[in-house]
Amino acid sequence: MYKDYITGQTALTLNLDFTIPNNHLATVIGWFVDSIPEDVLLGDTAKTGRPAYHPAMMLKILLFAYSRRVFSGRKIELLLAENLPMMVLAEHQQISYHTINNFRSSDHANELVKKSFLYFTNLLEAEGLINEG
Repeated sequence: MYKDYITGQTALTLNLDFTIPNNHLATVIGWFVDSIPEDVLLGDTAKTGRPAYHPAMMLKILLFAYSRRVFSGRKIELLLAENLPMMVLAEHQQISYHTINNFRSSDHANELVKKSFLYFTNLLEAEGLINEG
């Protein structure tokens, strides 16, 4: 007995498992941002208007883009369309460069980045990777 062999017919194999390794930088960034308390991430949210993207997701994509030395809003938008780890961090949502730039220029994002730096420093001290000196 032979396997099916039909010439001229193509086979379409779909891989729907979009995962990244546990030691990948995007996974570490996701874990770190998820460890920041929710009240710090949310801050003051608007009660009217279109719902905004979650600040944790926006912070994740910014930190990953900055780690890849991508600072332009348009290039970050392109990363969201072409880079698998970035897609995973953004939960496969396409975010416009305008929204990215509005978020990172906001006062909330400015405070969030400052506080995340403090949380990251505390995390490194707790793990014994750096000392206070």
